[in-house]
Amino acid sequence: MVHEAMVLEYSGRYLALIELASALKLLLYFSLIACVFFPIGLASHDAGVQAMLIGFGAYILKLAIGGVVLALFETSTAKMRVFRVPDFLGAGLMLGLLATLLVFVTRSL
Repeated sequence: MVHEAMVLEYSGRYLALIELASALKLLLYFSLIACVFFPIGLASHDAGVQAMLIGFGAYILKLAIGGVVLALFETSTAKMRVFRVPDFLGAGLMLGLLATLLVFVTRSL
């Protein structure tokens, strides 16, 4: 929630547009994560109405679970000190390097 300081200068319809853009970006990220990593309930284009309703229900359920996970993460790290940020960045860097190494190792096999 560090980025919230940028919107302090706005009010009215401009603030509403910034909040709407933020909500749409979050929905897009949740949708991509939900559909790529958890493809349960995806219906094909020629599926019937029942399959489409089941897919829509699964999509809403995945978004709700993502929202709950995000809320739990935000409340657990709300009091995180700024000095702990390099630890998280270091862990992210190590995971990225490990992923890159695994990509190169698996492509050479």
